[in-house]
Amino acid sequence: MSRKLESIDIEVNERKGVANPTWEVVIPGKRSIGIIEQVEEKYHAVSSKNNHSLYSKTLESAINELLSYFTLHEK
Repeated sequence: MSRKLESIDIEVNERKGVANPTWEVVIPGKRSIGIIEQVEEKYHAVSSKNNHSLYSKTLESAINELLSYFTLHEK
C-alpha cells in the first residue's frame, strides 16, 4: 500500500547557546517536527510528538529520516 506523494514545507533553524550543534526542524506557522543534535560524528534526531530517536551520518540524512518518520507515524 502506498501513500500519495505530498510536499511539506519545512525550516531548519540552528539553536544557539547549547553545548552541541543543534537544529530544530519545523513546519512554519504550525509545529515542530523534531530536534537534531550532532553528537561526535553522528546526528541524533528526536521526534517532537513521541520522542522517537533516529541516528544518521549526515545532517541531510537526519532531516530526511525525521521527515519520513513524521510522514509515516505522526501525521
